[in-house]
Amino acid sequence: MMNSSLMQQLKLGNEYVNLWPQRAELGRYFSQYQGVVATRFTKKYCLPLAILVMLIPIMAFGSEFLNTTSVYALFIASLPAQALLFMAKQSKQSLPPSLASWYMQGVERIQQSATKEPAVKFKKVKPSFMDLAKLLDYSYKTMKH
Repeated sequence: MMNSSLMQQLKLGNEYVNLWPQRAELGRYFSQYQGVVATRFTKKYCLPLAILVMLIPIMAFGSEFLNTTSVYALFIASLPAQALLFMAKQSKQSLPPSLASWYMQGVERIQQSATKEPAVKFKKVKPSFMDLAKLLDYSYKTMKH
């Protein structure tokens, strides 16, 4: 993670989160999906929550709580970035052997059933969690379930 900039890591994490299909059944099969759901939640709700955490006490009790509320608001506002950095790190990790074999079976199934070459290139050696997300995204978009 040291080789790339913070912005590149945030973009990678965002790409990884956005690749996962929004399907509840994925949570039963992939523990990583819970992190994806949590990251989506933080992206959607943490900034408004941070604003509320800062404004409500100041409106109710005055500016004497500005320092305290600022700290809490900054922490809450940083949660989406922390989650995206974690997702970027996870996206690069190699799949464990059981998931790697499942991934390979999925790639073979897609290649056998495809009438033309898939637009997405699937890795055959050391697939990562990003590759798994690409496979799931492709299969949900193109195949009938």
